[in-house]
Amino acid sequence: MTEPKERLVQWLRDAHAMEEQAETILSGQIERLENYPEIRERMNTHLEETRQQAKRLEQCLDRIGDGSSTLKDAGGKLIAFGQNISGIFAGDEVMKGSLASYTFEHM
Repeated sequence: MTEPKERLVQWLRDAHAMEEQAETILSGQIERLENYPEIRERMNTHLEETRQQAKRLEQCLDRIGDGSSTLKDAGGKLIAFGQNISGIFAGDEVMKGSLASYTFEHM
């Protein structure tokens, strides 16, 4: 494998793992937004966008003959699970979740 291809595969795998992590975070937040229907609706839209992005990244990896990294995907989901658990204990979870999501999205 050439160095540029190796870098591309690594980047695509990292991006896929981040989308998997974002899906887990969004799903956890959405479950707890029953009192905020407008935010919940927008987050559901964002969740679908995130799933589509993950699917497109998988297709890119398939086209170049590689796949996503199970280890990276699992690690991202584990971190997201911890983030979701920590949100349960916050009295102002909607605000903290919004700030965390905004920051994560722009990384």
